[in-house]
Amino acid sequence: MRKIFRDTCIFAALMILTVFAFSITVVGFSAEIKLVFQLFGLAFILAVINYVFDEKTSFSIIAGYLVKYLIVSAIVIAFGFIVGWFYPSNFWMAFIYVGVITVIVYALDSVKTEKDIEEINEMVKLSNNEKVESVPLKNRKGWKVLLVLIMVMLALAAFSMEGYLYFAEHGSDIMNQQLGIYCINGFVVLFPAAVFLLVVLAVYFAVYTLKQKKKG
Repeated sequence: MRKIFRDTCIFAALMILTVFAFSITVVGFSAEIKLVFQLFGLAFILAVINYVFDEKTSFSIIAGYLVKYLIVSAIVIAFGFIVGWFYPSNFWMAFIYVGVITVIVYALDSVKTEKDIEEINEMVKLSNNEKVESVPLKNRKGWKVLLVLIMVMLALAAFSMEGYLYFAEHGSDIMNQQLGIYCINGFVVLFPAAVFLLVVLAVYFAVYTLKQKKKG
């Protein structure tokens, strides 16, 4: 499953780059095409920094994610100022964007780590000719982490939409209109992220159910 997900992301990225590269010859270097290449450039920078961080540091899992969050946020803000994404009035949105991505990565990493530990324990038991019993669903932490994060994201998304509707109704001045834009931006980031994690949770349950049927 992890390989399928990874390959899907890689193929999607390659297809997007290829399509937009050919589009340059037709429509030129438009703002949309420029944005895509900027995002891929930023992703490459962050991937290199993440690799170096993992290789050269030895933080605990939580501390590592917190430090990465701060470093990545600083890089995104600096990059955003350079390419014109952010201004002094809206750079703080980077903390939300990076935070959502960090939460998703942490959730997926929790599920992956739990699965790896279970596979290692099964291999040890098999090598010792012991009976292998799967961990009951209620004792697994991965899906609980996903569920909590989904609920938090949905609550924040609902709060953002409520804020947008409020400021849209009372948006007679520039300040309220700007706050309304920030709220809808928050919803656009949080709601798809929650849906993505919901799909991951559904796949988690489906895989667990299939494994139980095979063992049964």
